Amino acid sequence: MNELSPHAAQVHAAMVGPAPDLDGSGGVWAACTRLTPVELGTLLPTVYRILGDEGAPGHARRAAREVTWVKTQPSFTAAALTDFYAALAESPKPTHVCLAAGALLRCADPWDQPALAAPATALVAAASVTDDHIVGAALAVAALAGPTAEAELVTRLRAAYENSPLRLAELEVIRTTGARERAWLAEDRRYATPSGTWPPLTDQAGEHPRHTPHTFSPPFAELARRTLHSAADHLAAIHAGQVPYAADKAFTPADTETLRRAARLALRHDEPWAGDVLTTLLPQLSVAPTAARTLPSQGACIVLAQAVEAYPTPESVAALREARRVVRHAGVTKKLDRILHRAERNLGRRPEILVRLPGLGYGPDGTRRIRCGAYTAVLTAADEPTLAWERADGRPLRSLPSAARRDHPETVTAARDVLRKTRAQIRTLLRGLEGGFLEASHLNGTVYRFDRWREALATHPVVGAAVRRLIWEIEYAPGDWRATLPEADRSHGPDPAPSAAVRLWHPARATEAERHRWRDRITDLRLRQPFRQAYREHYLPEEADETGTTAMFHGHLVRIESVLGLAARHGWSIEDDCLALSLPGVTAYFGVAAKLYPGATGWAEAQDVHLVRGLDPVKRSEILRSVDLLISASSYAWRDTTDPTHSPSPAHDRDSWRELNRLYELPLRQTARLRREALQRIFAGHISSGRVEFGPRHLRLNGHDIHLATGRVTRDGDPVDIVLPESRGARPLPFLPYDEKLLERIVHMAEELMARQT
Repeated sequence: MNELSPHAAQVHAAMVGPAPDLDGSGGVWAACTRLTPVELGTLLPTVYRILGDEGAPGHARRAAREVTWVKTQPSFTAAALTDFYAALAESPKPTHVCLAAGALLRCADPWDQPALAAPATALVAAASVTDDHIVGAALAVAALAGPTAEAELVTRLRAAYENSPLRLAELEVIRTTGARERAWLAEDRRYATPSGTWPPLTDQAGEHPRHTPHTFSPPFAELARRTLHSAADHLAAIHAGQVPYAADKAFTPADTETLRRAARLALRHDEPWAGDVLTTLLPQLSVAPTAARTLPSQGACIVLAQAVEAYPTPESVAALREARRVVRHAGVTKKLDRILHRAERNLGRRPEILVRLPGLGYGPDGTRRIRCGAYTAVLTAADEPTLAWERADGRPLRSLPSAARRDHPETVTAARDVLRKTRAQIRTLLRGLEGGFLEASHLNGTVYRFDRWREALATHPVVGAAVRRLIWEIEYAPGDWRATLPEADRSHGPDPAPSAAVRLWHPARATEAERHRWRDRITDLRLRQPFRQAYREHYLPEEADETGTTAMFHGHLVRIESVLGLAARHGWSIEDDCLALSLPGVTAYFGVAAKLYPGATGWAEAQDVHLVRGLDPVKRSEILRSVDLLISASSYAWRDTTDPTHSPSPAHDRDSWRELNRLYELPLRQTARLRREALQRIFAGHISSGRVEFGPRHLRLNGHDIHLATGRVTRDGDPVDIVLPESRGARPLPFLPYDEKLLERIVHMAEELMARQT
């Protein structure tokens, strides 16, 4: 304690010293937030001694509790680790083994195992064997306690898991490993970290730090393989009628957790057998062997799907998509939809795995022919995958011949299955490529070697046609990135070096002239890109953006349930009444003026978006694009936050909110039509003259698009800031049952654009 910094000494004094003066400034929490990892590890033994002492003064317990709320990752010296174990053992609780196991991984020094043995024995004896995350930690600490304590724990576990064969098999393998390997298994928790514990050591990509050599030892590799194959065999027996079927009874909760760990380990390290076993396992888990809308094990289905989401591979994503196709349970269908969407996006984090795509039997020209008696099924992967039929002499047919359907139903089914897999493979790749804008951990985005890109993407028989319609950048020399459109630039001069970097072009990295040039070229070529790229919405850093906070969405009134539903699909989560989007190296926060929790309803006002200062422009743009999507899909109105006559809380206007809720209950097309029809009346003369046009969600005027849900103005995808003259009065509007500020704003912006044109 002699080398503590002033703020660490302040925290220590608050715990062990006299009660502070009520008139003092305090500042214990501010001091806690400044603790370094080593200082936190040094203070934690004192913290848990005080929390375990029922007679400790109230001010000391409050200060100790504040230390446990700190999100800093602690670091222990060998002496601090020994002291921490001793402090926990003075009044052990059933969950203290979780802290003890976590401390092992956060100690860089060699442990003093003899000194740890006695407190470890006390912690293991107090541990609960009913919660899986506690059991894993107890096994790790038991390795330090000695063979007697470990044997007693194993006896308790065998009795608790007598009906869980997969868990028992895992237990025997765990016993052959050391304390550090066991602690790593315990660190991989299914649920979010509870309050008072430390952030998990796994990073955003889900990989353990490089200094951990025990992440996937051979015993665990073989255990994962045997576990998943045993589960597949058990499900096959259920579907074959050899084992009686009972809904949600195929696996016990303990076996489900074992399956979760096995799948995550296999997918994290991209085991070559993992794709095949999941191709069998996931669909069988998703549907009953009868016509019932139940599942053999809903829990196992979801945890395996979540493993695919965390560590996706093309094969596992295909298995997840097949599970989604066959599932009958409505609730599980919705969950798998969200998980599948996130899994496809997360493939952008694993670029080398993303491009591992099978050819599906297609030739270099992107076609595949399947003989079907006197006819031939012709599958084409170019542009939009299609299935056509030909006669034996090559003449095309307009539809599937009835003779082929009657005489060769298996071949027809196989051809359609290839078409379905082709479409799914292209969709998965494109979503992974697009997700790379957000998910890439590299400053330059997702980068490929030129030779690998050309072989695995540009010339691939299935996805090559889609890839070639995207704009790519090639680094010919350090910092010399040149954009190219492979579909049109077939002969662009000498090839770059095989090791040259290749990445997707993004408008946020380009100049205004470059963006216009590519948009003109895409239009002139009449080229339909697989996803919006040249015309992609982008958000350039604001000149005064010094804090990383932007208020561009502030004031929009959004439907909370719509925001939460779409946010979950796109990877946002609720954190301290904000929506948080965790990405490699950064977390963005979007504020909503409401109490957020799963199932929350009502209306709320959008707040600021908080980003990291100096963020990569592409990642910043994509985060704001994601927020814009949430606003566009859930916003009904816009509230003028600069109007001094408005109440700080629009919820006080009960009549307006009641009418707003009534309108929201109408189908979405009716709600959007309400504002559009009002605008059509206002601009009837300009519509007849062709000056104003309306799309499903935009008012188009003079090359500008005004979004009818948000009022955002763009031109060819570029944001346009319209400054409205303060002297302009409000134009008379048709009667609306709600004070529509957004409608008034759209009218004034349209009038300003028309005034500029004249």
